[in-house]
Amino acid sequence: MTEEPSHSPHSSSGSDAGQGLWQACVEQLAQDLPEQQFNTWIKPLTAQVAEDFSKVTLLVANRFKLDWIRAQYAGRIASLLEGLYGQPVTLELALAQRESVARTYVRPAAAEP
Repeated sequence: MTEEPSHSPHSSSGSDAGQGLWQACVEQLAQDLPEQQFNTWIKPLTAQVAEDFSKVTLLVANRFKLDWIRAQYAGRIASLLEGLYGQPVTLELALAQRESVARTYVRPAAAEP
């Protein structure tokens, strides 16, 4: 199994083609944006690409980043995805669930006297 390079943004989908679509978009953004902006706003994103490529969901770490990415980059990302795929692509932004929130803690039952 090949590990994803640590410097590339995360992506997940049901197919390599979906990952390739997101990766191609990221590579274009890396060329278009100043390095600091790219590293701050784009690189940390995780993408989930629908099997039919009709929707790309970007998972963002917090509400501040989500609002900033929506205001500053969402239009550009959506245009790039549609240009790369050649069909309309719905771009969705969502908050990534933090592991600590998703964990469930179970207390052991008290010993009977």
